[in-house]
Amino acid sequence: MRVSIVGAGALGRIYGVRLAIQGNDVTFVVRPERADDARPFVIEQVNGADRRDTLDRPRLAAAIPADTDVVLITVRFDQLVTRADLGGAAPRAAGGRSVADLLRGGPAAPAVVLTPLLPRVRADLEEAARRRVTPAMPGVSGYLDERGVVRAWITELAPTLIDEEGGAPAERPLLEELARRLTSAGLPARLDADVGAQNVATTTAFFPLIAAIDAGGGASALLENDDALRAVIEATGECVALADRLGKVAPWTKLVLRSIGPLTLKPGVALVRLLAPEFLRFLEVHFGPKLHAQHLAMGAAVLAMGREHGVSMPALERLIAILESRPLER
Repeated sequence: MRVSIVGAGALGRIYGVRLAIQGNDVTFVVRPERADDARPFVIEQVNGADRRDTLDRPRLAAAIPADTDVVLITVRFDQLVTRADLGGAAPRAAGGRSVADLLRGGPAAPAVVLTPLLPRVRADLEEAARRRVTPAMPGVSGYLDERGVVRAWITELAPTLIDEEGGAPAERPLLEELARRLTSAGLPARLDADVGAQNVATTTAFFPLIAAIDAGGGASALLENDDALRAVIEATGECVALADRLGKVAPWTKLVLRSIGPLTLKPGVALVRLLAPEFLRFLEVHFGPKLHAQHLAMGAAVLAMGREHGVSMPALERLIAILESRPLER
């Protein structure tokens, strides 16, 4: 199978390297100035067996090849956004071109978006790309460490979910084949119903926690910042209320969110620091200040959905104001 992956960050590398090692033809679509980078891509699985996969010469390109069977989009949320009222002054995904530009100029292959697709962003992307896209929920997570190696968590308990009705009906056989190839590559995946709505609801419910480390200036600093901590906890309640109106959240979501409170966060972080220090490192890197632009864009999108559905979100507005007061990390 010929797979093009738009974005070569941690998420794109996990999917791309595993698919390539399994014998699939994988191209990473990157900015033109990165297309000649000859460094290998290395993935180390943190959980389970200590598996290490190396793609010595990843194929990089500045555009989606014409013979691509499936496109996987793994860029940040803010790189999908085009509307100014949702933080649309976002950096381009590749060489001054947006994801929509890449899709519009590429082949008519299914486009599976592993980045959270909130409704307005999805509608704008499809309009600009002049095609439908397929929402998906990644079943892996990871971060790029100081060696340039991706440290990854992969589990069968959270498979990659691909919306079975997200794209054009004729694309379903290719999406089913993609799910089979991913599963064969050690990345459990399946087609499922209502993945788009589940993605929207789950992303919305979790947004305050996604943005919390950035708002607090780090996990430890957050726990000492009473204003930021209070805004995160209260905004989580508001976002869960909104998520209930948007769709069904992932089954484990509410269980996690019910444990979030002023008496549980500090001991919870202390326990994670003791038992799984690398996971805390992942949270700091993956959800910290480096994703500041994404947090602002996603926060604006969630607030817009709250207004549309008549959900008052004053705590979320306070949390976003805290984010806006923090300097953008370069």
